[in-house]
Order: sequence, then structure tokens, then C-alpha cells
Amino acid sequence: MKHTIFKRALLIMSLMAVLGILVYEARTIYHTPVAKGTHRTRTANADRLVRHLFSLTPTPDRVYYQNKVIVLMYHEVTKAPPDPGALRLTNFTKQLDEMKANGFRWITMKEYTDFILHKAKVPDNALLMTFDDGYESFYTDTFPVLKAYRVPATNFLITSTISNPKHIGIRKLTWDQIQQMHAEGIDFYNHTNDQHAYGYSNAARTKQKPLLMGPVYSKKLGRMETEDEFKQRVYTDLGTADKKLFKHLHNDRNVLAFPYGGYTKETLEICRSLGIDVTFTVKRGINSPGQTNGYRVNAGGIHNIPEVLVQYMKEGAPLRPLPFAQGPNQAS
Repeated sequence: MKHTIFKRALLIMSLMAVLGILVYEARTIYHTPVAKGTHRTRTANADRLVRHLFSLTPTPDRVYYQNKVIVLMYHEVTKAPPDPGALRLTNFTKQLDEMKANGFRWITMKEYTDFILHKAKVPDNALLMTFDDGYESFYTDTFPVLKAYRVPATNFLITSTISNPKHIGIRKLTWDQIQQMHAEGIDFYNHTNDQHAYGYSNAARTKQKPLLMGPVYSKKLGRMETEDEFKQRVYTDLGTADKKLFKHLHNDRNVLAFPYGGYTKETLEICRSLGIDVTFTVKRGINSPGQTNGYRVNAGGIHNIPEVLVQYMKEGAPLRPLPFAQGPNQAS
């Protein structure tokens, strides 16, 4: 009997050692500099290796977590990603296939806020899909896929950029496009009106921080803001965004995603005074009732591997980083 137990323990240790070697090789493939022209080959080899590790038999009837919700965070999802932070549409589709095959259940923002604020029931393996910034590609590329898979989702808008031809940068949505998608089940909430940026956090203008994280240097005033001026700026901006959202969509609740995940105790107090009872950070984790400042898992990025993401979700979205699937969990 002791000999059998010893043999089993030895086998388990051997398997763990082999897995460790494979993981090390995968990391090496991804992070070792390569000669020009060989990057694609090494990336393809890494993809095959990691998929071999994580492409397990689907478990659609298994319960991974109960009375909790994982919130996924995306930015641009498009056919041709313009930068490393964007996710290729084909990979997004693979993610949805993996989620569906493994028994995850998509919920709406209404279901999520009722769960957070009122302990309403959610299905096992509940999952909320969120997108930031309101890129036009959400309408042209992402929305048709969401519609085909019948996936509810929320997009957090920088409202000053909507239907704004003078906006500099990647083209954003129009209110007509937003209203069309809203009529078909997509929700839109607050990502500030015009505070999606960094500001100087000292008079010497040598340090920066997100605009919702405290007083910044005011070019107009020629000095640092006072604490009261900071609070008034944030109050006015967030209130303006919610008024625009109500005007165009008649939202019956207020939800905010902090740009870059940046907030302070004072910012949260301003949110509550405006009736914004549910907010989101960019911190990894899983949400339980009462977690009004929610966690989100970054599911985007050019190097995302759908199988790894879903395996991470099956583990209940622990605070450790996703292996191979993405870089640091920093997002706008």
C-alpha cells in the first residue's frame, strides 16, 4: 500500500515537473528576443504549446463559482488591431466559443447592478462583458458578433467624443449608432465626459496622474487646483456625462468605469452624491454582492490566448496575472 502511494506521488511530481518545463518554454518563446523574420514562427509555436496545455475537454455542466460575477474588460476589438492593446476579432470570437462551450453565463448590467446592490440572484458562472472608450469599430466589427452570439454587453463612453468630428484620435461612435445598438440590447454608461487623460500633479509639471485622482495643474489658472476646485471639476464632468446619456438613452441607473482605473476616496464620494452607485476599476478579481467598486479582468490585447483566459476564469479569476495572455492589467 505504501509502495503504491509512493508511486502515485512520484508520478504527480513528475507530471508537475514536466508542466513546469513546458511553461518555462512557453515563457521563453514569448519573451526571448528573436531575429527578424522569425517572430511569427516563434509566436505560432508558443500558441500551439499553450493551447496544448490549456485546451482541455469543455466542461459545460461544471460550476466554477456561485453568487459571484467575473467582469471582463475590453477596449478595441476589430478585424485589424491598430495597436497591441486591441484584440483581433477572430480571437474574440474564439473567446466567446470557449466561454459558451464551458458553461459561462452572460448577464446584463442591470442584472449585475441588482446583484451588487440588492443581492439579486445571478446564474452560476456569471459573466459580464464590458468595453471602454466607444470606438467606432464596436459598431462595425464587434456588435455584429455580439448580436450573432446573443451576448449582452456594456460600452463605457467618453461622451465628449461621441458624434464629435473634431475629436483627435481613433474614430468614435455616433449617437445614432449608439441608439441603434441600445435598441438591440447593448448598454452604454459613463467613462467621463472629458476627463479621460492625465494631468500634472505638481506645480513644476514633472509628474502626472489620471485626472480623477486629485488636484492637477491648471493651465487656465496658472497654478495647481485647490481641493475644492478638483471636486467641482469632477462633479461637473461626471454629471454632464450622465445627463447626456439620459438625454440620448434614458438610462434608469448610473454606472461609471474610472479611466485608467484612477480614483480616490473623494472621487468615490462625488460618485455617490451623483447617484453613481456602481463603479469599476481595472484591478483583477471576482465580484461579490456589495462590491460596489468592481474588479475587471483585462481580456483584450493582441497576444490574448482564448484558452488561457477561459482557464483563468474557471479558477475564479485569482489576483495573479494571466499567464501569456496579456501584459500588465493597465487600461484606459
